[in-house]
Amino acid sequence: MIRLVVDSTCDMPRQIIEKYGIAVVPLQVVIEGKSYRDGVDIKNREFYDILRQGVMPQTSQINPADTEVLFREICRAGDDVIYLSFSSAMSGSFWMAKTIAEEVNEDYPERRLCVMDSEGGCAATGIIAMQTARWIAAGRGFDEIVAMTEAAIANIQHLFTLDSLNWLSKGGRVAKPVGYVGDKLQIKPILHVADKSMHIVTLVRGRKSTISTIIKMLTERIKNFPEQLIMITHADDIATAEHIRDEIHKVLPGAKTCLLPIGCVLATHLGVGGVGLFFMKNKIEGYDLLEEEVNGF
Repeated sequence: MIRLVVDSTCDMPRQIIEKYGIAVVPLQVVIEGKSYRDGVDIKNREFYDILRQGVMPQTSQINPADTEVLFREICRAGDDVIYLSFSSAMSGSFWMAKTIAEEVNEDYPERRLCVMDSEGGCAATGIIAMQTARWIAAGRGFDEIVAMTEAAIANIQHLFTLDSLNWLSKGGRVAKPVGYVGDKLQIKPILHVADKSMHIVTLVRGRKSTISTIIKMLTERIKNFPEQLIMITHADDIATAEHIRDEIHKVLPGAKTCLLPIGCVLATHLGVGGVGLFFMKNKIEGYDLLEEEVNGF
């Protein structure tokens, strides 16, 4: 058997995690000197309230001891491991997990442990994980699944917008004066992930124009594969996420959508009000997520 492992930056419906027995390794968020396991010791709602109070948390990678225990438990049970990690350019979790997997493999040489860089995070990794879980459940071989998952990683797309440029200035991604002026002028950034890191694609003035722009960008990028599952995430802004979902169905009637909250680690960098769209640029071999029942919340 193959066990799929992800970290807590991977956003997907709880029902999928339970259905396919996916193990989730939490990253850490540090709030005023105290460390919390993302999604375990602190939940999204509580975390968003903390952000609204003006507190700027910090984040750290997966706990090495807990990750080693998990890998050893899986190997001891006679199972192999495929671990989908948060982007190696945005966290040290990938390299940490890779080192741990190599050490565990020395004690369990008959087992296969593959640590894969998702090259992104959030529901983009969630889409990859959901599809990989379906391939595992279908009984495909280890090497075949790894190759197909690599194809999924190569085709995944991230598009997201923030409610305020100030979140980028707080994180050091733009100068503080730029964040301040941008906020006053209602300038919203649209970002994507390229080369494993977040980059600003464009700046748009006003929330309404920003939503129109991001949907236009979606339709352009998805034109080769319009009938697929599109994940929509939000940082405590369900109304905007639902509006974007409704607009997507107008222009892409064959698509399926799922709404999810953004986890605590990524919300630290995106801030309250961030909304993201995640999808495939091209159809990959074995893609069948339209057959999966997904319920967002």
